Amino acid sequence: MRTALPLFVMAPLLATAAQAQTSFERSCEELEGITIDAQQIGLATGGAVIETASVLQEPAENCEVRGAIAPVDEAAPDIRFQVNLPFDWNRKLLQYGGGGYNGSVVTGLDPVKFNPEDAPTPLEQGYVTFGSDSGHQSDSSLDGTFLMNEEALRNFGGEQIKKTRDVAMQLVSQMYDAAPEHTYVQGSSQGGHEAMIAIQRWPGDYDGVIVVHPANSFVGLQLSGNRAAQALYREDAWLDPSDVELLNPTVLEACDALDGAEDGLVSNTAACGQTFEITSLACDDGQPEHGVCFGDAQIEALNVIDTRTETPPLQGGAQGFSGWPIFLGADLYGLWGMGTQPQPTVPPTPVENFGLAVLADPAIRYGILRDPGANSLEFDPSQHAERITELSEITDAVSADMSAFADAGGKVLLLHGTTDFAIPFGNTVEWYERVREEMGPEATGEFMKFWLQPGFGHGSGAFQMRWNSLEALEAWVEEGTPPSGLVATDAAEETAGRSMPLCEYPAYPHATVATSGTYEAADFECRQP
Repeated sequence: MRTALPLFVMAPLLATAAQAQTSFERSCEELEGITIDAQQIGLATGGAVIETASVLQEPAENCEVRGAIAPVDEAAPDIRFQVNLPFDWNRKLLQYGGGGYNGSVVTGLDPVKFNPEDAPTPLEQGYVTFGSDSGHQSDSSLDGTFLMNEEALRNFGGEQIKKTRDVAMQLVSQMYDAAPEHTYVQGSSQGGHEAMIAIQRWPGDYDGVIVVHPANSFVGLQLSGNRAAQALYREDAWLDPSDVELLNPTVLEACDALDGAEDGLVSNTAACGQTFEITSLACDDGQPEHGVCFGDAQIEALNVIDTRTETPPLQGGAQGFSGWPIFLGADLYGLWGMGTQPQPTVPPTPVENFGLAVLADPAIRYGILRDPGANSLEFDPSQHAERITELSEITDAVSADMSAFADAGGKVLLLHGTTDFAIPFGNTVEWYERVREEMGPEATGEFMKFWLQPGFGHGSGAFQMRWNSLEALEAWVEEGTPPSGLVATDAAEETAGRSMPLCEYPAYPHATVATSGTYEAADFECRQP
C-alpha cells in the first residue's frame, strides 16, 4: 500500500512544480520576437525570427514556436518552421521530413509514420519535435514553380534541413540551457529522402534515422515516371480500368502461393519475377481488347514500366533507376491512378492524367528545363544530361559511402513496401546493395537494417503495416540493442490485426502453417529467396 505524503512535505513539492511551470511559461513567452543571427546557422541565410511562441496544453504541455528563416536572395521565399518544446523534456530531438514537393509547414505534432495508432506521439513522449515547409509556400504539394529560384531549389534539395535543425538547436539552448543527448530524424517518401540527405550531408548532427519508402533518387524517380508516362500515352498503349483488373488478379494467381500463404500478398517477389509472364495475356492479333487481353503496344508499355530507366550520371556515382513492381503484385492505379482520360493534358494534371506523369512534370519543366511552357511528355533526357547531373547533385541522396555516419555511431532503420507505386522498392534495394558493396555486408549490418514489407504500398495496400520503429531505434542507439524479431501488424480495415515478422532483406516471410486471410507472426519464418 502506498503511504500518502504528509501535507508539510507535499506543499513544498507542489510549490516547486508550480514555480517550474510558471518559469516554463515565462521562458516560452520570452522567445516570441527574438532573432537568431545568421552566424548561428551552419549554412548561409539572412537569420531567423521567432514570430509566435505559445504555451499549449495538447497533446502535451509545450511551447509551440513558429517562425521564418530569411534567405540570402531577397527573391527567394523564407523557410517557415515550427518547433515544439515540451515542458517535460526527455533530452531528445526528432526532426520530421515532408512530402511531395513540400510547400506547407511540417508541424512535428504527428505520430512517427506507420507506428501503431495507440503509440504516444514523440511530443507526448517528451521529444522536442520540429519541421519546416522546405523553403517555399504553396497550396499544392505538386507545385514546382519554386524550382526556378536557385536558393529555393537548394533549400528543397536539402539545405533547409540543416538550417531548420540549427534554429531548433538554438531554441533548445535558450529554453532549457542544455544540449540534447540524442537527435533523430524520420520521414517517408519525400520525408524519407530528406532524412537520408540529413545523415549523408551532416552525419555528425544525428544519432539515428527512420526511413520509409524514400524518394532519395529524386531526379531518377521523375525521369522514370516520365518515361513510363511517355510509353503509356503512345498509340494503342493506354490501359483502362478493365485492363488493370485483368493484370492484377493474373499476377496474384501466379505468385500468391509462392510464399506458402494464399492471402492476397506476394511475399516471394524473387520467385514471382521468374514465374509471371506478361505474354500470357497477349492478344493473338496484337490489337488490344480491353479487359480480355493486351495488345502489342500495351505490352511494350508495361515492359517499359517493368524495366530500368537509364539516366545520365547522378549524385554519388549512381546511374539509372529501377523498374516498377508492376509484375510483382503492385497496382498500376496505385496511389495516384491512371487518370480519367487516355489523352494527356499539357501540363499533366491530377485526376485527369497518369499519376507518375503528374509527379514528374514539375521537376522536368521547372527544375531541368526551367521552362514553364514546356511539354514534359516530349522531354528527351539525353539532350539535358549536364543539367540532370547538376540537379541530382543538388537534390539527391544516393551516395553509397555511409562511412561518416557509421563511424559516428549512427543507426539506420530502412523499410519499403513491395507494392509501392509512388516510389518503387527496387530503387531502395539498389541503393542498399550499393552500400553493401561499398562498405561490406558486415559493416553495413552494424549500422543499418533494411526490411521489405509484402503488400505494403505508399501508405496503402493489402497489408497496411504498423511497426514500433521509434522504440527500436531508441533501443539500438541508446542501449546498443540491434533490432531483432520485429513484427509488422496490419491496419487494413478488412484484415486489421493480422501480423507477420519483419524479415531483414533479402529474406521474406514464408508461411510454415496453413494460412489464409488471418494469421499471426508465429505462423511464418524468414526465408531466403
